Amino acid sequence: MNKPQYDLHIHSNFSDGIPSVAQIVERASELRLKTIAITDHFWPSLGSQRGGLGTIEERRMQIAVLREDFPAMTILDGAEIDILSNGGFVPVAGGPDKFDLVIGSVHWLSGSEQWTSAMLKTLAMTHFDVLGHWDGYLTTYKHEEGVKVAEALAEAEVAIELSSRYEPVHTEFLEAARDAGCLFTLGSDSHSLDTIGKLDDQFKLAVALDLTLLNA
Repeated sequence: MNKPQYDLHIHSNFSDGIPSVAQIVERASELRLKTIAITDHFWPSLGSQRGGLGTIEERRMQIAVLREDFPAMTILDGAEIDILSNGGFVPVAGGPDKFDLVIGSVHWLSGSEQWTSAMLKTLAMTHFDVLGHWDGYLTTYKHEEGVKVAEALAEAEVAIELSSRYEPVHTEFLEAARDAGCLFTLGSDSHSLDTIGKLDDQFKLAVALDLTLLNA
């Protein structure tokens, strides 16, 4: 399996990242990445610095210009949206379906039972593309509950992120998700230029566990 030439989780200064959108694209071009997703937080998701439809459209226009300047690269207009503890998404101006790619992420500490309940409710009522850093905020994990979530993710066709910012701890969940038929993605969750595309360890994990990576 060849390492995919993409990074599907990057933050700009439109939320809590340091680099501008243009700087991100220039760095990705230097790294010869073929696809990137700029996935900022928008108010009221945790990590958002700005919000509202005007902010989203401003970034969208910048991405449109850069697509013309870098035609060999696919630049996805994405968002990372918080999954609520009671299930569902934090609202985002204009709705999540306006983005090319939506990452749903938990940003609150939870035990296995609360996490499972929230995930199952969210998957039943909300569509998103990628589950971000799935165990980054888990305080406990029970494998039988993880299997339920893995099966629900597979049924909803939601890919699971292998994150370099929150490296997976409970690899048995990844194996359960593999066996359930889930796809996986690589995402740096980068907030600075120097971490964009740094996904070697995550790719090695995918190879070791025989995980099927999304072809972006």
